[in-house]
Amino acid sequence: MFKNLTSRMTVCLLCLIMASCATVKQQITTTEKIKSEPVAWAAEQKKRQQINNWEIRGRLGVQTQTTGGSMDIIWKNADQDYSIRLIAPLGSGSYRVQGNSDYAEIRYPDGRTDMVSNIDHVFNSILDINLPASAVKDWIRGLPSKALSVEQISWNKQGLLTKIKQSGWNVEMTKYTGDIILMPHAIYLSRDDDSELDVRLILRQWLVD
Repeated sequence: MFKNLTSRMTVCLLCLIMASCATVKQQITTTEKIKSEPVAWAAEQKKRQQINNWEIRGRLGVQTQTTGGSMDIIWKNADQDYSIRLIAPLGSGSYRVQGNSDYAEIRYPDGRTDMVSNIDHVFNSILDINLPASAVKDWIRGLPSKALSVEQISWNKQGLLTKIKQSGWNVEMTKYTGDIILMPHAIYLSRDDDSELDVRLILRQWLVD
């Protein structure tokens, strides 16, 4: 279903990215980057690794050579348990994922279900893109993926991760938002071996327990 979304939805996503987020209380534009590891990065990284109970609500957009579109995303994580809901526009239905470290069950809009043994297969099964969900779990917390090798990395002057290249994935975090702890607000993903692939994740709301 996602593959049949019109290009108009992609335009809507671009407009959304340009719009101000109503729930954002603080924003940092991370245009100036530093490549040397900040002194406080080890402590910052440890603090973010301890964020295991959280919920995000936002918008996920995907553009490939042949398809493009966007969906609302609600992702809840409680230690090893997680649920992901992807909601298609215009009442086209939703995908529901429920899983843990051992398996995930995917329920499609037509009621079909599928079991996958690896969280990294979830987005491939739904969106037909080889996007590793375990890596996304780290990136949305402002961390390098612990499962992928780091090829390049840079931070902003506040010591927050802004760009990282891992196993062919180019990840850019252009804004952080929040009060107690700043969390990524906009994440852009691309690959060197697929110039047509463009993945954008706009996080409108962060809930951290």
